[in-house]
Amino acid sequence: MALKPDASSHNDVSTPATPTNPETTTVTTTPIKMASVIATKPVVPLSPPLDALESHEHETLLEAQGGDDISADSTEASGVVTLSASNGDLLPTTVTPTHYDIHLRPDLVTGKVSGSVAIDAHINEATNRIVLHAKSITITRVVVYHCGTLLASVGGESVTYDNGELEMATIQMPHVLQPASVQVIITFMGVLCESMYGLYRCRYRDRKGEPSVMLVTQFQAKCARLVFPCWDEPAIKAEFTLTLSVPSNHTALSNMPVVQETEEFSGGLKTVYFARSPKMSTYLLAIVSGELDYIEATTLTGEIIPNSHPPQRAAVPCRVYTAAADIDKVQFSLDTAVQVLELLVDMFGCAYPLPKLDLVAVPELEAGGMENWGLVLFRTVRLFITSQTSLWIRQKAVYVIAHELSHQWFGNLVTMAWWDDLWLNEGFATWIGIHITDLMYPEWRRWDHFAIEDRQSALSADSLRSSHPVQVTIKGSADIDQVFDSITYYKGCSLIRMLSAHLGTDAFMAGVRAYLNAHAFASATTSDLWAALEAASGQPVAALMHSWTTQVGYPVVSVDADFESGSLRLTQNRFLHSGSAAPDEDRVLWWVPLGMVSSECAQPVPAVLHDRSGSFEIPGSSRATWIKLNHNNAGLYRVRYSRDALRRLAASASVLRTADAVGILNDAVALAISGHVPTSAVLDMVAAFQARPPEFVVWQILGAFLESLHQTWADRSPPALREHIRALARALFAPQAAALGWAHRPDDSPLVARLRAISIPRAAWAGDALVIAQALAHFERFYAAPAEPKPFHHDFTASVFEIAVRCGPVANHARVRDMYEHSARWQLSEDHRMAALGAMACSCDPDCMWQTLDYALSDQVLPQDLNIVMGFMVTADHRSKHVLWRWFKLNYQLLVARLGEASALLGHVVSTVVADFASPEMADDVEMWFADKHTAAFDRTLPQSLEFIRVRAAWFERDQDDVRQWFDDAYAASDRVM
Repeated sequence: MALKPDASSHNDVSTPATPTNPETTTVTTTPIKMASVIATKPVVPLSPPLDALESHEHETLLEAQGGDDISADSTEASGVVTLSASNGDLLPTTVTPTHYDIHLRPDLVTGKVSGSVAIDAHINEATNRIVLHAKSITITRVVVYHCGTLLASVGGESVTYDNGELEMATIQMPHVLQPASVQVIITFMGVLCESMYGLYRCRYRDRKGEPSVMLVTQFQAKCARLVFPCWDEPAIKAEFTLTLSVPSNHTALSNMPVVQETEEFSGGLKTVYFARSPKMSTYLLAIVSGELDYIEATTLTGEIIPNSHPPQRAAVPCRVYTAAADIDKVQFSLDTAVQVLELLVDMFGCAYPLPKLDLVAVPELEAGGMENWGLVLFRTVRLFITSQTSLWIRQKAVYVIAHELSHQWFGNLVTMAWWDDLWLNEGFATWIGIHITDLMYPEWRRWDHFAIEDRQSALSADSLRSSHPVQVTIKGSADIDQVFDSITYYKGCSLIRMLSAHLGTDAFMAGVRAYLNAHAFASATTSDLWAALEAASGQPVAALMHSWTTQVGYPVVSVDADFESGSLRLTQNRFLHSGSAAPDEDRVLWWVPLGMVSSECAQPVPAVLHDRSGSFEIPGSSRATWIKLNHNNAGLYRVRYSRDALRRLAASASVLRTADAVGILNDAVALAISGHVPTSAVLDMVAAFQARPPEFVVWQILGAFLESLHQTWADRSPPALREHIRALARALFAPQAAALGWAHRPDDSPLVARLRAISIPRAAWAGDALVIAQALAHFERFYAAPAEPKPFHHDFTASVFEIAVRCGPVANHARVRDMYEHSARWQLSEDHRMAALGAMACSCDPDCMWQTLDYALSDQVLPQDLNIVMGFMVTADHRSKHVLWRWFKLNYQLLVARLGEASALLGHVVSTVVADFASPEMADDVEMWFADKHTAAFDRTLPQSLEFIRVRAAWFERDQDDVRQWFDDAYAASDRVM
């Protein structure tokens, strides 16, 4: 799944950043045979008709048999992975499934669902009960057969439910069932879910353009149990046969192809039968049903065709489905999916495992994407890519498609055994998503962008005491959704990148292919991946990576360089945002690949720091005038240079590689926030790095630092100092905006386009009158003449909207709302429609702020888009976050009702609302207010947010005089600086 915080972030509609490229690799293919596990002919459901199971025939059969216990002559292996006893929420393994035959009849009007499921299962131990997962389901009848002979039959009164955290149903049998292969047939009643989990109604427009609803599922992580009784754990894999009764005008989709459709005699329904799936986890089962159209292409990604010379792969159809009115918006996404799928087959060395691949644009989806096997769901903004889409959103779309499609192997074919190894799925999919994007579009420099955003997100979160290891202990089922976070995704990705750089891409991918082949259609653990990589590389991977995956945090490497002798003394300690770690917090020693380069050695020296401290030779010895650690930002650590070493790097800023400049700046900012260096040292570096040729990623860091400094200082500093900070930003970005202008030039690279796209809004934020006047004029022309060509490039749409609301007349607030609600009139792409929503939150008028927040809770705004409004408001003005906090407290129960008390989205909203405060008083206020609230859905997120507030408060307390003095000295030295 795409990272949830990212998927709900306002950054998706503003102007973020780009990145370096890993090497390409040639692989030999070792296909996994898929044909034997996939049924392609019409399947008659094993489940009897729903009404037949409501009769009492089975009770008569039971009496005739006499209720004897049945013992099987042989019992097949269950294939269940044994997990640690600490996972107290796991089901007992006395009974395990091998195949589900599911029939669902959802009613879109009443919201009720009737269903049956026939489960082929193994009774592994004698038992008088069957325990499985069920939530918001009422089981009405259960019968058990062995080889066609009835063993047991009970009604709903024999079922008890744990409606707490376990979410289990216990079916009490009338007698003990002995080990055997059985079929358990269950009838049940359920409901369509109100939130974006389970099986739910999703709003969209049908073929006539009328408001309607489609059916969508979201089962990850533990929501299949909301739809049918099942063993809802990733390690308990089974095959699935699905039958749906849906409106006859719907297109019904699932993981496997449709093999038969039959019209029902009444009710305007049809019954749709799907082919039997391969073995997979319950969270990957998926359903979509609505009035949909598609475009299609063919990929040569199936199994090798026998006797083909040269070897040729079988064709696999790839489709993108969406509402009919939007079919012209998804061609880019289809082309991308085909290219990505073919690259993945080459990289993984095995065929795409299913007979088809469908991508579906879903208007209401909890995450940015969901990797259901063969039926991958995306938010519309991820698939609606047109000529008007901004470059950043186009780049994001390619990455998210690559991320989700990589899961078809790494996560679906081979699945983590339990959620404590979620990073295996998401960390790897993040790495492969960026790697594939970089292969397809090297000019985007996607790894550079990773270094300034995603990697920094992981480093920031993992520098908190409230962080968690990537191999995380799951405290309870309510905890699972919370570990879909930046540690799991971006620290996980960073560790994969660090390891692949150390092993070499060829050896790393050879190990990955061996891992996939060894565990296909099964579950695996981190240890299994390490074993495969060790065999492929000959290196002790498990030992190297143990501390990185099992311990919280990462090191800062302190550099003491003697350039006269050419010697180097390095020391590693745990890095904490709040300052130096106490001795009992600083016991871990990490394996640290140093990647040293210098003025005399451009190729990284492959040295490693294993111990607390170590002595090394500077590459180039005494001839070197500067040294840089962590070449290409491949390692997951920060570097603290001595004052002399840092001064030498700053003096050589113009000759440093972009990735190295990014690493130095990012580390300097983090070290200032934590108190390892004064903030004035970073302000000094701003001037030094400004002398480099302008580069998007470097200027993105400079702008983000000044905005963060302003946000932290704003509430507790005099207006003059706030203006000094903005004046420095204006001195940086106004000339850049003027030089680049508003018009894209034919020879502009993507990075120049991105630099232009951030320089204009940064200059406006800093108060540049020229840029503001130009943006307001552009907005007026665009609003007044929607039928005319847009008077500015589409990359500036979000910026123009924001500037118009923040700096223009109050009436512009209503105008962008008009654009959001009637986006077709202005021919806005999906990302620009979201930009209009976000811009509404940029007003400095308190009444408009409150109106926008109330509007966010209306039916005009989808629940998944609430955080767009919150995110823009937090950063719009230093006062707006306080308005947001007051509104949040007054409307908290409405938010809970809208998002769901257990929703991950609620946690994202809480984090967005509170995390930008910067005083001890606000930390205490937030903590006290939540003290009596039910916080299970964000009991990891809230402590992290509180810690962030206190870190920023300490930063201000420690460096307020240092910052004030720096600006006083800068003004005294030259009034031209500001």
